[in-house]
Amino acid sequence: MQELEEAWPDRQYFQGLALTGGGFRGIFAAEALAAIEAKTGQPIGRKFDLLCGTSIGGIVALAAAFEVPMKRVVDVFGAHGLRIFPEHARAPRNRWAAKWDLLRHLGKPRYSTQPLRDAIEELIPKNTLLGDALHPVAIPAVNLTQGSPQVFKTRHKRAWERDSKFRVTDVALATAAAPTFFELAELNGNRYADGGLFANAPDQIVLHEAEHYFGVDLGMVRLLSIGTTTRSYSVAHSAGRDFGIADWMDETRLFSVMISAQQQFVGQIMQHRLSDRYLRLDREPSHEQAEELGLDVATEGARVTLSSLADKATSDILNTELQPFLEHIPHLKIKRD
Repeated sequence: MQELEEAWPDRQYFQGLALTGGGFRGIFAAEALAAIEAKTGQPIGRKFDLLCGTSIGGIVALAAAFEVPMKRVVDVFGAHGLRIFPEHARAPRNRWAAKWDLLRHLGKPRYSTQPLRDAIEELIPKNTLLGDALHPVAIPAVNLTQGSPQVFKTRHKRAWERDSKFRVTDVALATAAAPTFFELAELNGNRYADGGLFANAPDQIVLHEAEHYFGVDLGMVRLLSIGTTTRSYSVAHSAGRDFGIADWMDETRLFSVMISAQQQFVGQIMQHRLSDRYLRLDREPSHEQAEELGLDVATEGARVTLSSLADKATSDILNTELQPFLEHIPHLKIKRD
């Protein structure tokens, strides 16, 4: 690929894709991207200057960077879902059973990482390096060894050499190492937790890359952000105020609050900064649909519901708001010597 010019070309849009985290609900984002690929007849990575995703969104973004068909991503995670999140291992809904379950998992994560690793390596071969990607990508995680956030990047700027040598599987497991769900990921002697702890909706990472590293004028940044059927999360007054550990962990309440609040806050900022150049593709489920959806609910019913919501949300805007995104020709390339 040709080396990127030092100055971003005048009147050339920088177009980014940001994929939110959300466990098995990432099927929604993959299905939405599959619908776009069916419309354009091209891999989704060929439509964006930068792909960015967190947790399951990071895994989908990595697949897109290697031009793995999004329909295959849907099929693989649909097939592996109940191995990754087996029903017998999910937290029980009965309050007293949930407290006993919490005690059982005080010293160990709820799920094994191996099934998730297997799914990732079914999409991208085991020893593939991040530097082998076909399209620029940025993947957030939290480096617990260094005590700092970290964004793994392809070499779309010449000075960035370190991350290209990392295996894609390790980067994917780092961004998806959700606390209490999976063990910490280890990469090059450092240990990592889920990037959703600071950037579950990674929209601002895309904007920062464009403005800070490539000097793109704000008016020339366009961003498509895809969610995971996230609902605004509120707590009934009857739940009281004395929340302890069990209350916060009940039905993944802590994660739901964190994801919902982050997503709404980031969405507001992006809307204010980018105006009509920011498009959020998501669909809030009905109350009944939400009952069968969850970060670690990987049933066939959940898969069908997520696919249906994604199909409807995407088809509603495919020929209207999405059209400018589908016509874009990327300028940003990965640097290769």
